[in-house]
Amino acid sequence: MKKEQAKRKSNKGEKTKQKLLTTAAMLFNQYNFKEVTVDRIVEEAQVAKGTFYIYFESKDALIAAFISDYVRKVDTDYRSVLDSFSDDTSSAQILLALIGKIADTLTEVIGYKSMRTVYQLMLTDDIDMGAIKGYDRELYQIFANVLKRGIERGEFQSTLSFEDLIRHFVIAIRGLCYEWCIRYPDFDLKAQALAYFQILLDGIKSKTLY
Repeated sequence: MKKEQAKRKSNKGEKTKQKLLTTAAMLFNQYNFKEVTVDRIVEEAQVAKGTFYIYFESKDALIAAFISDYVRKVDTDYRSVLDSFSDDTSSAQILLALIGKIADTLTEVIGYKSMRTVYQLMLTDDIDMGAIKGYDRELYQIFANVLKRGIERGEFQSTLSFEDLIRHFVIAIRGLCYEWCIRYPDFDLKAQALAYFQILLDGIKSKTLY
């Protein structure tokens, strides 16, 4: 009996936490992070303010949890791109398709305003942004898997270590995203990203393929 009660309480608590995150996500999509207060979140979610602090010690903690959860979701979408290709698809084609998907997600789903705010948050160091900053992020592991596949199949070759090669690809997509943020709207992220990554891929293409 006690176990069932504990389970129901746990499920209710998780639903409340998700409700707060979902409500915050809705508000963050409409307003700047700084404009969305705890009072506004709990009012919209119809949850007591005291309940909010059971799950999150501050708005910053909620933002960190929101970003971490969102990153996991979009990385799952990126993984589905990888899984959609047949085994005979070249690694270069897969990487370019992945870059195109990332650009579409950033421009059409996340949006310039949200990404600009994310960069601002990362620069302040007030919020734990490890979900985006860390090199153990799922997206970067996808890059690693495709690059490793290309090397093992003889499609790619490089004098750089495998770790350095991955780091350059990660830095490239981060740099392109930042460039988009500071030059918006006069920067076509998808076109520029595809062109830039084609240059990177040409640089590591195995000479035996020419």
